[in-house]
Amino acid sequence: MPLWLHGQNASAATVGLVIGARHILPFFFAIHGGALMDRFGPRRLMVWCCLLSIFAIPLFPVVVWLPGVFLLQMLNGYGSAIGWLGAQTQFGLHMRGSHKLAGRFAFILRMGSFIGPPIAGLAWDHFGTFGGFTVLTLWAVGTFVSAYFAPNTSARGSGALARNLRFADFMPRISDYSAALRMAALPGMTIVLMVTVIRIGASSVQDSFYPLYLTTIGFSATQIGILVTVSSAVAAAGALLVGPVVRIVPPIWTLILSSAVSVIFVAVTPLLTAFPALAVTSALRGLGMGLSQPLMLSMLIEASGRKAQGIGAALRTTANRAAAAITPTSMGVVASISTLATSFFMVGGVMLVGLAVISIYVRRRPHLTY
Repeated sequence: MPLWLHGQNASAATVGLVIGARHILPFFFAIHGGALMDRFGPRRLMVWCCLLSIFAIPLFPVVVWLPGVFLLQMLNGYGSAIGWLGAQTQFGLHMRGSHKLAGRFAFILRMGSFIGPPIAGLAWDHFGTFGGFTVLTLWAVGTFVSAYFAPNTSARGSGALARNLRFADFMPRISDYSAALRMAALPGMTIVLMVTVIRIGASSVQDSFYPLYLTTIGFSATQIGILVTVSSAVAAAGALLVGPVVRIVPPIWTLILSSAVSVIFVAVTPLLTAFPALAVTSALRGLGMGLSQPLMLSMLIEASGRKAQGIGAALRTTANRAAAAITPTSMGVVASISTLATSFFMVGGVMLVGLAVISIYVRRRPHLTY
């Protein structure tokens, strides 16, 4: 998407707004979706939301009108977010919060990021815009197939699965949002949500202005795809190291430190121009992301409790989407006023300050063990 917008001569502020648009609907309705998953099981919503992405993605090269692109981003973002929310809910229902199993789950997740970017980059370089978006559409079809064959279980027992969803079920309930706010106030969940905002902020930089910056200094889409793949490959390996690492460093501190690593090594990107140096920083960023993701998942499961896995995952999704919408938008504004390099440094600095605040919060609560 950043490469396509760059080809449309969009300004940095416009790129930030369009990238951020995919997170608007999940921010407002993820909690409602999580509550439905707790009541009816995640599979049904996953299937329909995957179909939404399949519908939206191939229309991007056709609909060049900016408001239309903004709307497609919102629809595709919602489909993608609720599909991922369902995957987290399924994990919470079946894996019981194990750090070891969370590491394996995160390893499999990273395989998508490892394989996908080079394929999309090659398709873009050799077949143009339609080639790149065709790959993404086929990938979305894969998510639909996966969701279709997922088990259909509910956190509240099989009885909730007996009837079909009614129109009234799709209307948000104030009680669900109240329950989510009460859960967010729990110290363990508060820490998860605060770190989520920082961690996803760093990931949003990689998804938005990182490829844009590399394009401006002369890198091809294939080279950018390789750099993202390096990050994902190391992240996959890092996810499998979680078990041994948390035997030495407490899980909470491993989460904070690994998140700091991911922030630092994306923020220094404008200081580098050589491919080998960028590959090293990409690998180190991937290590931080790989270690932090399974810890986020396992801590989320423990903080949520079995009967509220959907709402717990939805709270994290809401925090994710807030960070993912605000970060590229803020970077776009800073880049428009100053330079693209300055936006990397400013956003990275704010994230590190946030992690320092979280560290103080954790030190004042020594009773938290996960």
